[in-house]
Amino acid sequence: MKTLLLLFAILLTVFACKQKEENHLSNPLVIREGLLYEDSISAKPFTGKHKSQMRDMKVEYDVVNGVRDGDFIIYFSNDKIQMEGKMKNNKNNGLWKYYYPDGSLQTSGFYNYDIPDSIWKWYYNNGKVSEEGKYKNGTRNGEWKSYDTTGSLSILRLFKDDKLIDSTKVN
Repeated sequence: MKTLLLLFAILLTVFACKQKEENHLSNPLVIREGLLYEDSISAKPFTGKHKSQMRDMKVEYDVVNGVRDGDFIIYFSNDKIQMEGKMKNNKNNGLWKYYYPDGSLQTSGFYNYDIPDSIWKWYYNNGKVSEEGKYKNGTRNGEWKSYDTTGSLSILRLFKDDKLIDSTKVN
C-alpha cells in the first residue's frame, strides 16, 4: 500500500511539473499595424519574453514596444536548440547559430539587419568545418573553402560580388 501511495505521489508530482511546463507558453501575440500586442484589445504594444509552440518546436524571443528585439531561439522537439541569434527592430542582427537535432553546431554566421555579412561557417556532424566563406552585404566575396569530413581542404573557390571567378580542386 505504501508503494502504491508513493507511486501515486510521484505521478502527481510529474503531472504537476508537466502542467507548469506547458503553462509557461504564452498565448499567441496579435499583430496590429506592424507591432505585436498581447491581445486584440491591448492599447500598449507588448514588451517581454514571448514563448510559444510552433508545431513540435518551441519558440521564444524578446519583444520591446511591440518589436522583436533581443534574443530569438527555436528549440527542436527534443528541447535542444535548433537556432539562436539576436534581433534588432524585427531583423536578424549579429551572430546566428543553427544546430543539428543532436545539438552539434551546423552553421554560424553574422547578419547585418537580415543580410548575411562577414564570415559564415558550415559544419559536419563530427564538428569539422565543411565550408567557410565571407559575405559582404549579402553577396559572396573572396575565398570560399570546402573541406572533406576529415577537415582537409578539398575545393577553393574565389567569388567577387557573388560571381564565381575561380574554382580549384585541392588534393
